[in-house]
Amino acid sequence: MAGRPALWLGPLLLLSLGGPSAPASLLRRLGEHIQQFQESQGLSLTLGPGAGALPKQGWLEQPLDPFNTSDQRSFLQVVMRSLGQRCLSFSRAETVAQLRVTDPHVSGVGDRQWLYQTCTEFGFYVTCEDPRCPFSQLPALPSQLELCEQVFGLSTASIARAVSQTNSYYGGQTPGSTHVLFVNGDTDPWHVLSVTQALGPSESALLIPGASHCMDMAPERPSDSPSLRLGRQSILQQLQTWLGPAKESQVSSAG
Repeated sequence: MAGRPALWLGPLLLLSLGGPSAPASLLRRLGEHIQQFQESQGLSLTLGPGAGALPKQGWLEQPLDPFNTSDQRSFLQVVMRSLGQRCLSFSRAETVAQLRVTDPHVSGVGDRQWLYQTCTEFGFYVTCEDPRCPFSQLPALPSQLELCEQVFGLSTASIARAVSQTNSYYGGQTPGSTHVLFVNGDTDPWHVLSVTQALGPSESALLIPGASHCMDMAPERPSDSPSLRLGRQSILQQLQTWLGPAKESQVSSAG
């Protein structure tokens, strides 16, 4: 299949939406995340003549096959239109081959660099092995670890040692830092690896209900949830608390 694999979208491409009655909310949320990604990367949502709009409330009124590319509402059509590509590759062999390429003009969005960092520092592998998981169970931990071996020649044992060393060096979930606010969304799979409860007055934590990965860092949008708006206000208040005295000190010194 032509076209470079959209590696950052890997877990999404393995969605197991099941039969013809796939829930509209799941696909609509996917569209929202794609749009947020495009906005954060400065990508245009104008994809040329014939490009369809991202899903909106009420867009799915009839049953569909999410992988029927002839249906403009299907999962694959939503992804391909949003990325401005005619097709996407599902081939693991092609993905491995792409990750092995060291030419900086070929690899995309830091995929190889990110994988190397996971293999040599912190893991961070997202899996979906619970029987109740609504997504595909294919991206299990062994398949993630295999990539480190196939691309960089790193063994599972070396990855485990690297993760242990990183946690030891930085303190894991008790880093002993100062003036740090740990911000997470409770629908972000990675929030369980972060600090989600305050460890002290100088190590604060904010867990935003219903927020996904980095949503607090995105520009404000009319569709933002009340909890996300409140979260941003909390971040601003915390920064003012910490930076206010420093600013006053600078003013006094200048005077």
